[in-house]
Amino acid sequence: MTCIGKSLDFIRACSELRDIDEGRKLHCQIIKAGPPDSFVLTGLTDFYAKCGEIECSRCAFDENLDRNVVSWTSMIVGYVQNDCPVEGLILFNRMREGLIEGNQFTLGILVTACTKLGALHQGKCFHGYAIKSGVQLNSYLMTALLDMYVKCGVIRDARSVFDELSSIDLVSWTAMIVGYTQSNLSYDALKLFLDKKWAGILPNDVTIVSALAACARMGNLNLGRSIHGLAIKLGFAEPTLMNALVHMYAKCHMNRDASYLFETASEKDVVSWNSIISGCSQMGSPYEALDLFQRMRKESVSPDAVTLVSVFSACASLGALQVGSSLHAYSVKEGLLSSNVYVSTALLTFYAKCGDAGSARTIFDGMQEKNTVTWSAMIGGYGVQGDAGGSLSIFNDMLRQELKPNEVIFTTILSACSHTGMVGEGWNLFISMCQMRADPDLQQHGMRKYKQTVHL
Repeated sequence: MTCIGKSLDFIRACSELRDIDEGRKLHCQIIKAGPPDSFVLTGLTDFYAKCGEIECSRCAFDENLDRNVVSWTSMIVGYVQNDCPVEGLILFNRMREGLIEGNQFTLGILVTACTKLGALHQGKCFHGYAIKSGVQLNSYLMTALLDMYVKCGVIRDARSVFDELSSIDLVSWTAMIVGYTQSNLSYDALKLFLDKKWAGILPNDVTIVSALAACARMGNLNLGRSIHGLAIKLGFAEPTLMNALVHMYAKCHMNRDASYLFETASEKDVVSWNSIISGCSQMGSPYEALDLFQRMRKESVSPDAVTLVSVFSACASLGALQVGSSLHAYSVKEGLLSSNVYVSTALLTFYAKCGDAGSARTIFDGMQEKNTVTWSAMIGGYGVQGDAGGSLSIFNDMLRQELKPNEVIFTTILSACSHTGMVGEGWNLFISMCQMRADPDLQQHGMRKYKQTVHL
């Protein structure tokens, strides 16, 4: 074996072991022996990048005057893997300026850079570039594309890539199931999970957790139990799995099973507490939700935004204005309320349902970001107080901001008009629904509400 070959083997060994000290010593020995060639410099570029020394990696790369596609790709990989995706994309442009075209590995890491940046359009351009330039779409590149489309929420394109894969492995199969679950396509997630075509692939804990989340959303208790049994058979006992099981049983109204799993879990993190508190809050056990929240704080587990949303919901169900107000003060003190639209909306809804429209409006006016749930909660808050004028005022503010009302908002404000005998306003609202081409079923519902208004 040549000296260069030995040097490369040692560099690779240091890279795999992430042994920065031995690697530096080897680098010094190489320099003493004379100027390193392109292969050695490429190896050093990769070594320093894998050890997190990205500046040293770039120095080795810049020293290499005889760069090929492997040299460029090694540096791009280094940038992306060290959380510098923008620098990786910039370097690719320099590479192309030097008339060097990327291969499937170059494009794969560039797609990963786009995934990290959420740059879907740029990622699609790389996909198109690969097809146009005739680059071989190997499993590495295809898996990177699948991951990008899944994480960017473009599930149809993700499925197209999945179907084009020459062979499906655990990583690609799980990625597709996760994508379906995260896109609220629970039926498709479970269909893929149960497809006998992939029966030879054993799921991992990520696959199981995603399938359980789909069961929870669909309320499919029988399948959830079967997946629970499979997890036991495969020996999975990770905290994330236990949290998913608690969530699934709670969503399927099996609070006793959810509580048993929660209480017997060896480790309870904030996600564990959130799973059981959310389950109790959503499934008609608000007292239990509040008791669990108190236990959580006594055990020194800090609540997060998800916890607060569930606890405010429990307070709203009970009409517990004093408890919720105390929680509001706690949230402000701990900095959990600022700039979180979900917590603010839950707090607004709590005040509205407790009949405190003034506090609800204060929260509403102070929110920098509002979603349709926020607007609906404020409209409903005035409606609960019999203040249809207030509901209409908020509704008109929403229209002025060019936001399209959904079914819940239309139903809420029509109900407000119905209960207060506002015939003209109800008719104008119904006309607005028709002009906005609302769903036909919603239009029929609106007409029924309008007729109720007329007969008051």
